[in-house]
Amino acid sequence: MQPIANRPNLAGGLAPSTMDGINPSQYAMVQEVLKKNPKARLASLYGLRLFDTARVVAGTALPLGEVDLFSVPVGSSTTEINGTTQYQKTLQDTNMRATRQLPAGQEAWITSIQARVLISGMLDDTVQTSGQSLGLANAPGTGDTAAVADNILMTNLAQAAYESIYLKFQYAGTVFEECPLWAFPSRYGVSGYAGGISLKQEAAVADAIGQNESACNNGFGFVFQLPVLRHIDSLYQFSCSLQAFNNFVPTRNFRIQLILEGLGAKSVVG
Repeated sequence: MQPIANRPNLAGGLAPSTMDGINPSQYAMVQEVLKKNPKARLASLYGLRLFDTARVVAGTALPLGEVDLFSVPVGSSTTEINGTTQYQKTLQDTNMRATRQLPAGQEAWITSIQARVLISGMLDDTVQTSGQSLGLANAPGTGDTAAVADNILMTNLAQAAYESIYLKFQYAGTVFEECPLWAFPSRYGVSGYAGGISLKQEAAVADAIGQNESACNNGFGFVFQLPVLRHIDSLYQFSCSLQAFNNFVPTRNFRIQLILEGLGAKSVVG
């Protein structure tokens, strides 16, 4: 071991261990996990965000049938939920490595289910038309290039999604939490804002553009804490399904990202 004088500046001491303390807000959850798993090690525990993404394409009505998330892992192909163009899922879409289950040696204790639906009030100049980033922004655009058709009623679109799309969380064949998307608010992303409107005056009055830098997300950043931890054991089947009871036609591309947040555990050697 190097003398302290030869180590990086750590206030004259050893580097702090990542296991020296637990977030006080997590005491109860960690205690419950350790009670049910007396041989568990703190070194195995970590903050968990399991997530999966459903892409939605503009101009096509949503299907009325159920769509399962957490069922297409990284490296597998899928389509937009209301489209037919295939793309390969990457880590920008999901961190699932297996279909509807955690691998052997991994467990999760879920404290919240969040639906992140972030919609902005202007269209991108261009979007990717193929490959892994299908439908995502290619050129986000600038105010000088905005056209009248780019101005989207984001709140109307968001409201249609939150009120029309129903979410069901299922574990080992049993449905537990279920409600429309508005009941699963997200802490991730912009909760909502709108900038001032300025008019871009063209030669014809009809070409005047109301530029509004705006965005909205599901909820106000405060998540719904599940009253009971949802324990997802290794190799047990779970899923979240989405079903649009109103098959409205989206006016812009957007994504529905589901996040299962809580505590995870992995097998640790050593």
